[in-house]
Amino acid sequence: MGKVTKAVGVAGAVAGAAYLSKSENRQKVKRQLAKITGKENSSYLKKLGKPSDIDDANMVDEGAMTSVQYYNRLQEEKTEEN
Repeated sequence: MGKVTKAVGVAGAVAGAAYLSKSENRQKVKRQLAKITGKENSSYLKKLGKPSDIDDANMVDEGAMTSVQYYNRLQEEKTEEN
């Protein structure tokens, strides 16, 4: 069964490569992927994770540090009690 699986995989790869060799087909696939992932209609996803959002990154960083500082303070209080 391993040989059959490999043969089907190779045939699929060849068929995919043949289909994507035309520019028109590549554009169709890109549009379909954009629809599936929702990136076509969502401006939020387009700006997500851009380095130009330094203020947002700093806010997230500060929020993450707050929980770490709280945990560390609790640990210190426990060690002081013992």
